[in-house]
Amino acid sequence: MRYFLVAGEASGDLHASALIRALRAEDPEASFAFMGGDKMEAAAGVAPIVHYREVAFMGIVSVVKNLGKLTRIGRQIQAAMRDFAPDVVIPVDYADFNFRFILPYAKKELRCPVIYYILPKLWAWRAGRIRQLRRYVDLGLSILPFETNYFSDRGLRTAYIGNPCVDAKLTYLAEHPEPVEREQMLLLVPGSRQSELRDNLPEMLAATAAYSQLGWRVVIAGAPGLTAADYAPHLGKYSDTPILFGDTYGLMRRAHAALVTSGTATLEAGLWGIPMVVCYRMGGRRIARLAFERLFRVPYFSLVNLILDRPAVPELLADRAHSVQILSILSRLIPEEDHRRTDQLQALAQLQELMGTEPSAPRAARAILSYLHEAR
Repeated sequence: MRYFLVAGEASGDLHASALIRALRAEDPEASFAFMGGDKMEAAAGVAPIVHYREVAFMGIVSVVKNLGKLTRIGRQIQAAMRDFAPDVVIPVDYADFNFRFILPYAKKELRCPVIYYILPKLWAWRAGRIRQLRRYVDLGLSILPFETNYFSDRGLRTAYIGNPCVDAKLTYLAEHPEPVEREQMLLLVPGSRQSELRDNLPEMLAATAAYSQLGWRVVIAGAPGLTAADYAPHLGKYSDTPILFGDTYGLMRRAHAALVTSGTATLEAGLWGIPMVVCYRMGGRRIARLAFERLFRVPYFSLVNLILDRPAVPELLADRAHSVQILSILSRLIPEEDHRRTDQLQALAQLQELMGTEPSAPRAARAILSYLHEAR
């Protein structure tokens, strides 16, 4: 079969590359075309039509400034879809681009099945988009356990296929089977966007400075797609703090505790069982926190708490994510005997049990092929 995938971020490139390998294992005749990145290219054996770096615009202002370029790329991908004549189109996360350029074109112009991999988080915001999903998407593949009921109850056929973070952990363990011990290390995971680094990293560094002076090793986990130069403007007087790239899982496996900017990294840290404080400063404005509390449809903003449906890990949002408050909470997670550390470790063990140990990419591939055979 002919598969056309659309991914617009580093995480989508990673998850889609695993899906491509799984599809190839199930369908030896598979051929692929895609918007994505280097990992998808390695898995598919063909270059991306457009590399996701070309659409890496963050924030409303940046998107508006580059709207012409985004539209041109959207039309380019549509033309490539038409020329490739896929048996199925698979959008991968990246909702704004996919909703605008991919879903309606694939369904109305190509009359092609659409299977959405990694559904947009409509349960948190922009719930009205469910109408577009119902209209244009034949099957949604969910990577969070609670999403299946949410989308199915709203009329979208949905299957839970596990989480790619579990796949990544299993792969890492297979490649690094040696046992490790927790070290006197505090890990900072300040996000992958410049705005996240600007708002969160200085507060994280200030919060851990006291432990650094006591001999603790403070390490920044460098995000894929960034370089040391991206971090330099935000280090201030902590410019000697090491930034380690390419082994975030190894660091999560060894660190004693972590400060993590909200996002997929919170789930990754949870799966590695590292006690954490989740931060999302957003400029440190109180109005941002009030807007979240009043406008968003969820009680938590970290994936760990959303999946467990309780405040298992502490969350500090906007004006509350300042160094004094971070340090106050972090200091309770450092002592081995503190009940707040042991309670969180128990919750993270429950998270790992809930997420399971079965790789998601093969499940996703089987769900895609099952639907396509059924639809014939």
